[in-house]
Amino acid sequence: MSLFQQNAARHRAETTSHAVRNTTIAAAAAGAAMLGSVAPAQAFAQAPVETGAAYSAPASASLTQFASYTYQAPVAAQPAAPAYEAPAPAPAPQQTAATSSVTPQSTVSTEISPAAGGIVGTAHQGIGSGYVFGGTSYGAWDCSGFTQWVFAQNGIDLPRTTWAQFAAGTPTANPQPGDLVSQNGGSHVGIYIGAGKMISALNPSQGTQIHSVNAMQLDGYYSI
Repeated sequence: MSLFQQNAARHRAETTSHAVRNTTIAAAAAGAAMLGSVAPAQAFAQAPVETGAAYSAPASASLTQFASYTYQAPVAAQPAAPAYEAPAPAPAPQQTAATSSVTPQSTVSTEISPAAGGIVGTAHQGIGSGYVFGGTSYGAWDCSGFTQWVFAQNGIDLPRTTWAQFAAGTPTANPQPGDLVSQNGGSHVGIYIGAGKMISALNPSQGTQIHSVNAMQLDGYYSI
């Protein structure tokens, strides 16, 4: 090859090399320009936390979970209440005479003979005997139990209670020995023996005695 041809070939090679190098540099510059336009956006989205920034603790359980909780102090043990005991029932009312104004008679007037027969004589047999509320047997009777017993010994069936006995009789304003005497609003009964006296079962302390028909409230007389 001639010298001229060799120099021409060398010149073409160098020109091609410069062109390639310039193209490469231009491409690199264009890539850098493109990175410059994209990098700031990527850097902002992915920027790490700056040194010294405040530490943010992970979220804990919501405080609203404890908002409704109220502390309650433990209640001291209370002593057991004593067992209820019902009060004892009041004793049943008794058909008794008022004892404060009753004066038993120690003697019998001449007009009233203990030996008399009939109702009056039988009533005398009970003088000095006891008194039991609700009782009907000899010496253990209440006021109406006494009168019922006396009449039963004479063949007369007298009802049990005072009011029933008065209802079985006939009211009279002219009492005779052997009639029933009503006292204290009909709650007490006895047997009239004459001369303003009567025999009745009074109460546990006085028993069956002779006493005045006016020793208590006098309601009236009943003939059987």
